[in-house]
Amino acid sequence: MCSINRSWGGRFSRRSASGSAGSPDGGRPANRLARIRVRGRISDFSIALDYPLPQQKQPSRIDLLEIAQRLEPILLQAGRAIAGIYEQPEHRIQTKHDQTPVTEADLASHHLLVAALAGLTPSWPIVSEEDSQHHRSQSQLNSRLKSAEAYWLIDPLDGTREFIARTGEFSINCGLVVGQEAFFGMLYAPIQGTMYRGGQTLSAQRKSHAEKNWQEIRCREMPAAGGIQISSRRSGQSQLHQPGMRHDHLGSALKFGRIAEATADLYIRRGPTMEWDTCAGQAIVQAAGGTVRCLDGSPLLYGKMDWRNPGFIARGRLAESQAES
Repeated sequence: MCSINRSWGGRFSRRSASGSAGSPDGGRPANRLARIRVRGRISDFSIALDYPLPQQKQPSRIDLLEIAQRLEPILLQAGRAIAGIYEQPEHRIQTKHDQTPVTEADLASHHLLVAALAGLTPSWPIVSEEDSQHHRSQSQLNSRLKSAEAYWLIDPLDGTREFIARTGEFSINCGLVVGQEAFFGMLYAPIQGTMYRGGQTLSAQRKSHAEKNWQEIRCREMPAAGGIQISSRRSGQSQLHQPGMRHDHLGSALKFGRIAEATADLYIRRGPTMEWDTCAGQAIVQAAGGTVRCLDGSPLLYGKMDWRNPGFIARGRLAESQAES
């Protein structure tokens, strides 16, 4: 586990926000040994892991509330651009170098977000799924990221296949990395009209188009029986379904939102994902009191050379009896 302490400066300094900011560790207990037990077989292996939870950190002087407030209209604008294309009778679809689809909605959202974030935080690099530069000059970019105080990881349209299939189950992912950790994230589902936000110094919250104010959300304790496991329809991970749990399906990073708002309990992913798929959602789940860990129990960290994540488990809060056993 890598622990990096930095002295922060820049445009955003931390200020108190009564009722808006969570604890610096996103609600996670410090100096405690947590035990995760995922019962039943997961493919050809079972999981029973012990790991120390991260030490509580000194609060960062980044004002996440101010960033979130300024980011909200940017995501709404990107969502309107996506929705306008979504409503068209036909979509122009291209195939990227990795054989995944990309639409004009992906690119429109990408250009809007990159320009807006560059103006919002000019000293923070931006890594976007739709930026081909990070494939051609990855080593150079990684060197820049290591020297930066923070950087953005964005997926302008997470769930392109859901967009093409017109399920509405896609999102805009905007995550902030500090010292290899998912520090802050916002998710926006433009068709469903739901937005999530949260981070290490900002409590997890949700807001819909019908609501004027943000509502604080919290993961529920993992039930002993009858919990809800969530997965993608096309992930090919049915072998990871846990006995005794109800199975729901949902596209994109919105699965993290379901766990954070306590309408789902478990999300296991063994297959490949990229860092921009998980950063924002991980920050929100952790701010809501849940955990996101690699399958071996180690922290899911960021800044990997190929941007590729290992398998991971996202889940709700551990009960006290589980955390202390």
